[in-house]
Amino acid sequence: MQAQSPDSTRSVATYTIALRDVPLKTALQRFVGRTNADLAYSTDLVEGRSVYCRLQRAPVETLLSCILDGTGVDYLRTASGSYLLVESRRTAPPVGRVAGRVVDAATGEPLPNANVLLADAGTGTATNQAGRFTVAPIIAGKHRLVVTYVGYRTAVDSVRVPPDGRDTIRVSLSRRVLDTEPIVVDGLQRRLPSARLGKSTADASGLRRLSSAGTPDVIRAAGQRVGVSLNRPLAELNIQGGDGGEQVTLLDGTPVREPVSLGGLLGAFSPQALNRTTVHKTGFGVAQGSYTAGVLEATHDLSRSSTAYAAATLDPVSANGRAEASWNESGTRTGRAMVAARRSLWDIYRTPSLRRLLNSRTALDPILTATWPGGTNGLQSSSSQVQAPHAQFSDLHAAVRQELTPFQELYVSGHHGSTRLSTDVATTLSTPEGQDRRLLSRERYDWTNTALQGRYEWVVGSRVTGSAQLWGSRHDAESLYGFRDSTVQEGDALTPPSFDLRARPRSGEGNEIEEWGLRIEADASLTPNVRLRAALEPRHHRGAFRTRNQFLGAIAHETSAWQMGSYLEAETSLGLRWTATAGTRLTYVAPRRIVYAEPRLSLRYDRASTPLGGVAVRLVGGLYRQYMMQSEISGTGPTSVVPSVQFWLPIDRSLAPPRALHTAGSVLLTPSDPWTARLELYHKWQPRTLHIDYAGLVHSPTGSTSGGVRRFGDQSAFMAAGRGRAYGGAVHVQRQGERVLASASAEWSRVTRRYPGRFGGRSVPAPWSQPVRLTTDLDASLAEGLEAHAHWQGTWERPWALRRAYYDYLALTDRRDAPASYDLDRPGDQRLAPYSRLDLGLSAKTTIQALTVEAQATLVNVFNRHNTFDWSLNPAGSRPTSPVRRTLPGRRLFVSLGLQY
Repeated sequence: MQAQSPDSTRSVATYTIALRDVPLKTALQRFVGRTNADLAYSTDLVEGRSVYCRLQRAPVETLLSCILDGTGVDYLRTASGSYLLVESRRTAPPVGRVAGRVVDAATGEPLPNANVLLADAGTGTATNQAGRFTVAPIIAGKHRLVVTYVGYRTAVDSVRVPPDGRDTIRVSLSRRVLDTEPIVVDGLQRRLPSARLGKSTADASGLRRLSSAGTPDVIRAAGQRVGVSLNRPLAELNIQGGDGGEQVTLLDGTPVREPVSLGGLLGAFSPQALNRTTVHKTGFGVAQGSYTAGVLEATHDLSRSSTAYAAATLDPVSANGRAEASWNESGTRTGRAMVAARRSLWDIYRTPSLRRLLNSRTALDPILTATWPGGTNGLQSSSSQVQAPHAQFSDLHAAVRQELTPFQELYVSGHHGSTRLSTDVATTLSTPEGQDRRLLSRERYDWTNTALQGRYEWVVGSRVTGSAQLWGSRHDAESLYGFRDSTVQEGDALTPPSFDLRARPRSGEGNEIEEWGLRIEADASLTPNVRLRAALEPRHHRGAFRTRNQFLGAIAHETSAWQMGSYLEAETSLGLRWTATAGTRLTYVAPRRIVYAEPRLSLRYDRASTPLGGVAVRLVGGLYRQYMMQSEISGTGPTSVVPSVQFWLPIDRSLAPPRALHTAGSVLLTPSDPWTARLELYHKWQPRTLHIDYAGLVHSPTGSTSGGVRRFGDQSAFMAAGRGRAYGGAVHVQRQGERVLASASAEWSRVTRRYPGRFGGRSVPAPWSQPVRLTTDLDASLAEGLEAHAHWQGTWERPWALRRAYYDYLALTDRRDAPASYDLDRPGDQRLAPYSRLDLGLSAKTTIQALTVEAQATLVNVFNRHNTFDWSLNPAGSRPTSPVRRTLPGRRLFVSLGLQY
């Protein structure tokens, strides 16, 4: 107790006190000692009671009332001026609340869904996803707190709850190994199985496994999930029939517009940096945003306990490193930081498989050669070719999480990536006249990605949590392609060319996108069965692009715009088995001065016991719009390694945003403990899509000209509306035993697009279509620390077999170079041969004191199949008439070594 002497300037003496958890008996003794008040009470009356009181400059009776508040004791004032303490007449006991956080004692990471019990109060709760909990109301006083979590030791502690206040506590749980007989729990899980439907997740171990590119690849790992396909040889994803431009990749909630490097051959994230990726498929919720196909979410990893200090891996393509640290301030405020980096090894070791792939992609296309100034017509054969590819990439990740109080946390993360890809090609060709010619080409492709975010999270009350996130992102890219044709002089050596890429003739593309935004979210549990989520999302975008080639000339456009997004979503439990979620997004697009709505609905059903076993069902539907366009312009270089360059623009005043109607259904069956079966069906009707208007740009160029460049003021000058449809289904069966995990899936889909001014106005199969796909996976534990892996995938009926430039440019011109047997207006008639590839791998891990050594070996394409990824054609009337196939690399072996300390 602290007290001030009476204020002599006033007629009434006043006192200042500060008491916290002081026994009532002690507080009364100090009260009498400071005020000289005459006080009478029974010692039994005040025994076992505590005082919480804080006052400034208060008179005696106000001071005494504050001391007795919440103790169950009151006072009476006698005629003589003395005070008599008596039992309080109030019937309602004083109450307060207790709040806190449950974390892993080793890593400081929060433990969601931990059980928190106030044993002597007969109440409890479970922690949320941030490991936080609040119990209220509970009777003021001392209580015993018991916290349990599967795989951790039970923690017992005590809390003292003040009247009308709260006590806070941080509980750290230590891990323990459980050796028990199998346990069968008959009942619904807290996290219902239906909540896992509609999305696919790859965890950290899957992200760090060697891919077919010779290095772990985050994007390729996501592409092996059901409903997600890869547009090989590119590491570009398509989600359930959607175009790559109809989805977004989010890193900690921040958009990364081009998550691939090396011209699309490799994912742009370090696998050492990420914890998981989640692909949200058809019918995703309002919280995931406004995109017409899907969302890929990636999160940084700050939860590893096996790498307390550092980790490093080396594979044929790149070197990866990771360092981390944690701290604990006064035992209450914890923090953790991580930095991870990756860099290519091309300057040290040029892996043969990547070199073969780059050389295959620079194979000369005879028909595209003839479209360049001075290009040679009627080419017969290539007598020799020399290529000098160069591939360089790097990325850097960093993340910090700091606990400010038991109820507040700050999380900051960032990513920066860059890539440079170049190819210099010299080709000697034989012509019908018998005179050799030298074709020289050079290509440069550079891009950088930068993303940064900071998020503040807090527990507002016993049922409300909130967060505020500020994010920013930037991407810029430039591609240049130069081509020369000259007569070969006798004795000339065939060497890679060297000439100025900015001198004409050349083609090139450049783009940049800058965006930043604020996201404020709130999550409230109104009742045990009703949950409400809401957010406000102001954001600003600025996008620009420029392109030049022999078909379009030089064009450019720039747009900047504000958008104000928001959403509201309610989730309610309808009894024990049904869960309904309804929500809507509202987005104000400033250039159009319109508010767009996107209502969405989800209905889930869970039943633990049926004649078929456990059953979970998810039915969803909704309206989806997109306010940030991703488009691409196909390259025209006959030896170009980059097939197209993408650009991003916010919707302007001249175009209404694309929209799609989603409906989907999923069923999860668990007939017995090791077996699960999942069925997915989806349908996307897109009454409005937006595409590059190749027909309008090639046939009727418009726009103001400055310096030979057509600069478009409105997007409608180079974009036009189309429509599309995608539907399909998948069956996935999995058996998870003690030592073996086996799965198989079969997928069927049909995806069509109607492109403006092209293909006779017909709907044609989409370029990324993979109508039939089969996949099998097998993971087996051979011994302690030794595992074997097998993966096979087959794909059939892939359309658009020719290079994209054939359909995007040649089909719109009067050229007759292509043989008549190939109708470029019917891309669905040209189909690639079936794709099939089997990969086998081994991984071993051993620990020597504090050092863990891990090795992986993967044999890719065991049967050495030369899978085709596109065709070129010889000019009409030449021999041979069959297409020239560009193929993926054959059999190859990759080995990686990793160290963790």
